[in-house]
Amino acid sequence: MTSNEIQNVWNSPLNNLSAHQQTQLAEQFISQMNRRRRFQSFWLINTFAWLSIITAIGLWGVAIGKTKLTHEWALLPLLIVPWAFAVYFLQDHLKSTTARAQGGLSVVETLRAALATNLHRQTGLKIVGGLYVVFIPILVLVMRQLHAAGKMSERELFSMTVLFGGALLVSALAMSAFFFKRLLPQQRRLKGLLAEAANQ
Repeated sequence: MTSNEIQNVWNSPLNNLSAHQQTQLAEQFISQMNRRRRFQSFWLINTFAWLSIITAIGLWGVAIGKTKLTHEWALLPLLIVPWAFAVYFLQDHLKSTTARAQGGLSVVETLRAALATNLHRQTGLKIVGGLYVVFIPILVLVMRQLHAAGKMSERELFSMTVLFGGALLVSALAMSAFFFKRLLPQQRRLKGLLAEAANQ
């Protein structure tokens, strides 16, 4: 739910919703959760497909002797770390069941569900931030090892540094903006609305 949707719900004459209106509100929220779940499924499928392709290419290079792990051992953590995070997100995704309306949700219950979803998304972004903290030094090490092995020139090393650095920076800024400009204000609003409900 966006902040406007939450405000509209709370300001509507409906803090005493009829059973039918409560059902409609719950179904709207549940539909949004299910759309987000489908997007997560699509994202996970793509992530695992690309990881599989990259891993197969890396292992093939080792198998034919093109990549020597004695000198380019950073390839292993470069592959293992994304796999570990992808498996974590897959497990988390499988644990969360598809939302279903069971007997209808009140406005307060719907707001609580929205707050729980908001906090869960915040946790996911923090974990991705942790992935960046671990992944970036490994990526730098891999590029230095490739350069030392003569597989990358100084110019190529510089180009890759600019390319990957720029992409990671843009991604980190986008996630930070979403976290601080969308999720945190929404969390504060939801908590405020729930506090008002508790005092009524």
